[in-house]
Amino acid sequence: MILNGFLAKARRGAVRAVMAAGLLLGLGACAMMENHHSLKPLTPLSMPAEPESLAAHPANGAIWQTGTNVSLFNDNRANRIGDLITVLIQENSSASNNTNTAINTSDSLNAALTNFFGITPTFGSVAGNAFSPSMGATSGQKYGGTGATTQSNTFTAMLEVTVVRVQGNGNLVIEGSKEVLLNGGHEYIRVAGVVRPADVTPQNTILSTQIADARVEYSGDGSIYSAARMPWLARFFLSLWPF
Repeated sequence: MILNGFLAKARRGAVRAVMAAGLLLGLGACAMMENHHSLKPLTPLSMPAEPESLAAHPANGAIWQTGTNVSLFNDNRANRIGDLITVLIQENSSASNNTNTAINTSDSLNAALTNFFGITPTFGSVAGNAFSPSMGATSGQKYGGTGATTQSNTFTAMLEVTVVRVQGNGNLVIEGSKEVLLNGGHEYIRVAGVVRPADVTPQNTILSTQIADARVEYSGDGSIYSAARMPWLARFFLSLWPF
């Protein structure tokens, strides 16, 4: 009887240990599934402009139709809404400024009353020495300040943009963006501006320095960017600190 009771307790202990191990394994699997990004279908970013239809042409019997994708004399450079252009972002900027200020001022004031209607005025005496009504003051100020600032930026990337509008003079209004998920954070690149069709190369590329009214943005979010950002309370007190 004693042996049977001992064996029953041992079996119950083994069952509990197996259940606990299974529960721990399940929790670990759930944690791994939560940390792992689910493989959801990727959807492209919305296009800023839809391409023009190439099949919507009047049935006038002519062999040549304007706006078609076949060109006998021109190259295949982007010139219509919806066409794509590769922007080669090559932004290099540097600026420096030096300031040196020096101020020196000195003042001197002397006033004395040595004669009043032929009488030399004196006021009292100490140890046989009389005081005459005279006054003198001297002041001086000196200030010096220096300042220097240097800034340098480099940004190199490639981005495919879309022609969203054709202006009356033929210039192309472009716009495009890119989103990259890297190390748990998103990085965004956005470009917008106006380009001349003559500046677009036969390979449909253009430098970012040839874009008029250009807006080139590079930003992101995530733990890396949050670590480099000053907390809002520290920014608040820093804005009020006068020194």
